[in-house]
Amino acid sequence: MRDTEWPRSDMFIVYYTGGKLLEAANISHMARKLDDRLFLVLSPETQSRLYHHVKRLASPDALFVGRLAALPKFKGMQAGTTKWVGSHMPT
Repeated sequence: MRDTEWPRSDMFIVYYTGGKLLEAANISHMARKLDDRLFLVLSPETQSRLYHHVKRLASPDALFVGRLAALPKFKGMQAGTTKWVGSHMPT
């Protein structure tokens, strides 16, 4: 999966159940792990490509990949998550 800095990248939320536990770096160098199977991913790839990439890596029982349209709210996530997302999404 290519991860170069393109002029346009979208922020996606990825959640899955079952399968292999992944680290953010397994998915992308522009991913942030929020919980064991919950990630934010900044990518120029399509939603479909990201979905199939995670599906191949994790072999999950269930998988959700959705594009974020606005800056989400967080509580209890890894320290620095709001700052990381805010630096990559318009407020």
